[in-house]
Amino acid sequence: MTVFNGTAKIRVVEARDLRPTEWSKRFNSSDTETAQQLDAYVNVDLDEYHVGQTVTKPKTSTPVWNEDYQTDVHNGKVLGFTIFHDCALPPDDFVANSKFGFDELKLKTVNDIWVDLEPHGRLHLIIELKGSFAEG
Repeated sequence: MTVFNGTAKIRVVEARDLRPTEWSKRFNSSDTETAQQLDAYVNVDLDEYHVGQTVTKPKTSTPVWNEDYQTDVHNGKVLGFTIFHDCALPPDDFVANSKFGFDELKLKTVNDIWVDLEPHGRLHLIIELKGSFAEG
């Protein structure tokens, strides 16, 4: 497996087509457009380490964050992004997520990408890697 060593600059730009999960709709019996709105935030993870969390964008299925994170990476394998609905009472509801390997990105260039989220939606990311790949 290929690992990355260096610095990762990550910008969480926006998300599209987010939908509440069946679990998160359990207290809302109406199927109005308001019921489809989320108070969304993103957790950014590197392997099993938490890098950061965006602010919550209220009542939208197309949140825009434009938030930057920078982290030093030592033998990094996977970047993970998980979107949650910020609930009034914890725990927050899972909305969607995506994981991909560093080997899917290019070094020393700006990776301006849209990643598909499971089960629904897309996430716009801008990632810049400075460092090198090695066999792990």
